[in-house]
Amino acid sequence: MRWHLLLGLAISAACLAWLLGQVDLPSLGRLLLQLSPWYFLAVAALMAWVFFLRSQRWQILLRPLKRCPIGPLYSANLIGFMANNVLPARLGEIVRAYAVNRLCAVPVSGALATLVIERILDGMAILAFFFLALFFTDPDAQAGAFNVAYLRGAGLFLLAGYLGILALLAALWRWPSATSGQLARLAGRLSPRLGEKTASLLAGFTQGLGLLGQGRHLPLLIAQSLAMWLLMLLTAYVFLPAVGLPHRLLMAAMALVGGSLAAAVPSGPGCIGTTQLAVMWSLMLTGADQERAAAFSLVYWAALYFPVTAAGLVEMLRRGLSLGSLRGGGGKK
Repeated sequence: MRWHLLLGLAISAACLAWLLGQVDLPSLGRLLLQLSPWYFLAVAALMAWVFFLRSQRWQILLRPLKRCPIGPLYSANLIGFMANNVLPARLGEIVRAYAVNRLCAVPVSGALATLVIERILDGMAILAFFFLALFFTDPDAQAGAFNVAYLRGAGLFLLAGYLGILALLAALWRWPSATSGQLARLAGRLSPRLGEKTASLLAGFTQGLGLLGQGRHLPLLIAQSLAMWLLMLLTAYVFLPAVGLPHRLLMAAMALVGGSLAAAVPSGPGCIGTTQLAVMWSLMLTGADQERAAAFSLVYWAALYFPVTAAGLVEMLRRGLSLGSLRGGGGKK
């Protein structure tokens, strides 16, 4: 196992241990036993809708490569997110690209390019929610050693990262040969074999950026991304009373952005540990008490994790696939 996988597992374990060490576990257990199953069913129904919107958006992104039906894309999305939940280092994104390759014969490198565009759309939507939520959050709010200033700094850092990625994608689309050649040469200085692999990957990757030249689709993609994340906001909002927290949009928004920002931190499968800690702190910044914030962070994560993982496993088996074959590739590259 590589060192960064061990680092992610260590960070997850440390975050989860610290969170559990800060709460009264018997009291937390009693609170969890009072949960109604209707909250879990509501979240599962909303997440099914989220995945439908995600599949519709991916269908548009893949259009320059191939016209794919919604059904296989829905399955590929579920399989990829399931893989993210059970594999370290966000390998589910690669699994998603191989799944759509097997189900729709889309070239893997082109599919990966569309997933990069997808993540940028997601990131921009999340950052919009993030800075809007911060506008309504008390600037002096504190959650242990964590405060609004740290959260704002993390958001600005991620915004700079997204803008940098956008600039690189724009260069790959506008000057594909020159940009790909330069990146391949830079990789080749580290290793000639790495340079060759980079050149081969970028050749197909730039094909997947074809949608950047079709600006007429951009408003629809942005609208779909905002609709999808508004549904995610609704899942958090609906789930707040499950642990005795009030229906407050600010709480739901902070829980959503806290969990999303935690995904940028190295962690174990399913972002366990880092997500719970970030969500707990984010809720405390809006006035939630620590015990209920911790309960929400644990149970809401489970309400998202287990249905998606189970549905992804079912789809993988139904489609006759396996994680081993999807991680190893196969089919048209």
